[in-house]
Amino acid sequence: MFEFKNEKLWCGVAGAAIALAGGKILKAKKTRELAVSALAKGMKFTEDAKSTFQSMKDEAADLCYDAQQEAGIAAAADGEGE
Repeated sequence: MFEFKNEKLWCGVAGAAIALAGGKILKAKKTRELAVSALAKGMKFTEDAKSTFQSMKDEAADLCYDAQQEAGIAAAADGEGE
């Protein structure tokens, strides 16, 4: 006789159904297209972030150089007055 109250049996049936459905979903063409699209967007985001970070580093280096030049000019002006 078939038991409807056997939890282990129903967990096994549910697991098999999920595995079967998951396999079909993972092999679907649309799933692959969505995964490739998401990966491409992630790669573009990474490249944009790297580019922005490099621009920030360049601007910071320019500001630092300008500050050093101004400090050098101020130091030279102070030294002349002595």
